[in-house]
Parts: sequence; C-alpha cells; structure tokens
Amino acid sequence: MTGSRRPAMAAILVAVLAALAALAARSMTPATADPGGGWQRVFVDDFGHGLSSARWGRYSGQPQGDPGGWWDPSHVVVRRGVLRLETYRDPRFGNRWVSGGVSSGPALQQRYGKYEVRFRVDAGKGVAAVLLLFPSANHWPPEIDFAEHGGENRQRNHMAATLHYGVRPDDRQTQRIVKADFTRWHTMGVEWTPGELAYTLDGRRWAVVSSPDVPSEPMELDMQTQAGTCGDRYAPCPDASTPARVTMQIDRVVAYAWRPGQAARDHPR
Repeated sequence: MTGSRRPAMAAILVAVLAALAALAARSMTPATADPGGGWQRVFVDDFGHGLSSARWGRYSGQPQGDPGGWWDPSHVVVRRGVLRLETYRDPRFGNRWVSGGVSSGPALQQRYGKYEVRFRVDAGKGVAAVLLLFPSANHWPPEIDFAEHGGENRQRNHMAATLHYGVRPDDRQTQRIVKADFTRWHTMGVEWTPGELAYTLDGRRWAVVSSPDVPSEPMELDMQTQAGTCGDRYAPCPDASTPARVTMQIDRVVAYAWRPGQAARDHPR
C-alpha cells in the first residue's frame, strides 16, 4: 500500500481498560539486551494489565488515502493479556467495515531503535495488517513498514517490509518480502540505525536495506488493521470470502534505544 496509514483525525486517548490477570503459563519471547552492545531496552508491554492510555493512543477516524477504511477506539480491546485489533461490520457506523489501531506516541518516540512485536493475524481478504514506524511530527513520507500484508488475498502467507521515502506526493519505495504462515504466532522486528534497516523474523535477520534515504528523525511505533477500498488493486475491500470478524492479535511489544558505544542494558518503562 502507499499513502499515509495514520488517521485523518488525531488518535484518541481513552481510559485504561480494567486490569486483566496475566496468564502465568503463557509463553513469551524473552526480552534480552543485544550482546554486542549499543541497544538499551526502554519499553516493554505484554498487555497483562490491559491497555494503558499513558502508553498507547487508539486510532479514530478515516485513514488518509483510504475512503473504504474507518477506525474506532472500540475496535481495540485486550482479552486475557492479548491486544486485539478487530475488523468487522459495525452497525454503529452504518454497517461499514471498521478496524482498530494503536500508536506508541504517548510513551515512545525516538530517533533510531530496535523493535520486536509478537503477533498473528486472521486470514481475510480486504483487511490489511501493518506494523510500522511513523514520524512523530505527523508528516509523510517517510514511513518504515516492517510487517505489512495488504489484504490483497485471503492468505496470510507473506509479509512485506517497505521503506517509504521522497517528497509527497512522490512516494518512493524499497520493499522486501518474506514468506511464512502469519495466521500463526511470529515475532517480527526492525533494527533501525543511521542509513540502515535490518528486518527480523523470529529473532533472525531476513533482509537488510542500506540507503541514505533511511529516516533520521524521531518516529513512533504504530500497529493497525485496516479495511481497504473497493477497486484498489493493492488494498481491496472485503468480499464474500472475508470472515465476519478479522483480528490481529499482539501479545508482546519490546523496544530498544540505540546507544552506540555503550554497554547493552535494560531500562524498561
């Protein structure tokens, strides 16, 4: 997909959801400092106590460049320690397809960093699922999508990683594709350093992009689902094959600051 994925209206911050007991037996990818030094963990959330409005803002309104999409805070929920971004026909909005998205803007905005998100997403044509970094100054481009499936088909058998750069409306892209079954749980991430993006899948690098067009301004982490627009080849609308509810589940987010020349250590928020 091209174009900004941020809402036309600012993301609405809402009250913290009621605390939910974490499942002691739920396995998670351990948060570790990089043994080579230079990464300091500054943010971790496993949603064991719901969604904190001090950490996350919920999307609201229409995505720019996507007349078929709509976001509402009620489509972002936490159940049993898992964040759910839910897309379904919502009768409160004329039975249109409505989705959910969140931004780390309230708690995490940084220049360079390492991000890891453990997630899965239901199959479903016409519903995109995206993990991305977006400028804190709220302009576009640039944008770093480190996991994106545009909903162009029902299967979730690949994810794209795309660097958007240039001067609007000239959207230039450098894209890489990785294949896996993303209806199953995986951890995808990006290591963002000056002039380089290293994309990771389950802790291993699968692609590296070196370019002077890699952003060098503060960015924030966004996670979203989004219904597409009918007639759009790359981001189509849901059709008869689309399940009544398509959900992206996220059970852990970890972020590190880039501190070159310093010993690796943890400072989780």
